[in-house]
Amino acid sequence: MSGKSLRLTFKGDKPKRKRVKRETDAPVRAFHEDEESDAEMYGGDEQGKWCVRSDAAWVPVETCDELNGPAFIYKKTDGGSGVALSFNVPLSQVETSNVDAPELSGSMLEDGAMVVGADLAPVNVNQVWVANKLPGLEQWTLKSAPGTFLASDKFGSVTATNEARGPHEEWVVKLVDVAFARPADAPLPNNVVLGPRRGIAFQSAHGKWLAYEPSASGDKKQSVRADAEELDERCVWDASVQWKFRHSVRHAHRAARKTAKLDRGNVLDEERISRSRQGWNAGSRVRLASGDRAALERAQREGRLSEAMLDRRQRLKSDKYAWVR
Repeated sequence: MSGKSLRLTFKGDKPKRKRVKRETDAPVRAFHEDEESDAEMYGGDEQGKWCVRSDAAWVPVETCDELNGPAFIYKKTDGGSGVALSFNVPLSQVETSNVDAPELSGSMLEDGAMVVGADLAPVNVNQVWVANKLPGLEQWTLKSAPGTFLASDKFGSVTATNEARGPHEEWVVKLVDVAFARPADAPLPNNVVLGPRRGIAFQSAHGKWLAYEPSASGDKKQSVRADAEELDERCVWDASVQWKFRHSVRHAHRAARKTAKLDRGNVLDEERISRSRQGWNAGSRVRLASGDRAALERAQREGRLSEAMLDRRQRLKSDKYAWVR
């Protein structure tokens, strides 16, 4: 028997072309500017289903909420290198270790998409801290690679020896901004403080700032303390997280904004819907009670928005001669 298919064909049908699916083929998804996503920049798609360098890419933290998951906390120095907050496991002490600037080849410099490789990244696991925000609070915890938490006592001594978290292991993360970058009359958000440069700062439970002490002898190992009362250059750090963790936070924020926008639109568009769907006599206007909008927003928070809207529409009904109140 021949290998020819016995399936019926008709004149005019276009032959179907077989496409060989390769393992390296990745789905392509169109990127829209209103999504505020940087997925394609780091070699991934919007949903994070596939990636080339996304999982291994270390990207800077731009908001406090993006400090999530494995975090690399460092300070940039001259020449593109930096010092990283690390945990010396044999000595059980918190210190800083040097991080050399990445070397880029000529082909990488010509490729604009390889800008990720120019950022500082941890060179060993002791330079990585797992950041976790406590549910319902404004405090974070930083866990080291051995599973101990970064802590500070009332004297400013920084340790990472406790495997359980407590008040000493909680840190308040602040986004540091410069004064000239903001309008003079603009109020500062709760998680933003003014400082010498942009970055993030860590405040202990005792109200002191986490700072590093440069060694006068030029040693590679420098001590870290949390006894600074004023926010100066020593207290401003840079932080990077893995791309997929920052992307998940941004994706959740976009979804929350869309949901809030839709819910808010249901409340604010009620007046417009009343104007368009109800007949009004010549010269008459829609007369709405001043507290209707606040009542709808309160009903929305309580989960009875539909019922409140029906009651409001009933009150707004009118006939040719009189209002029904």
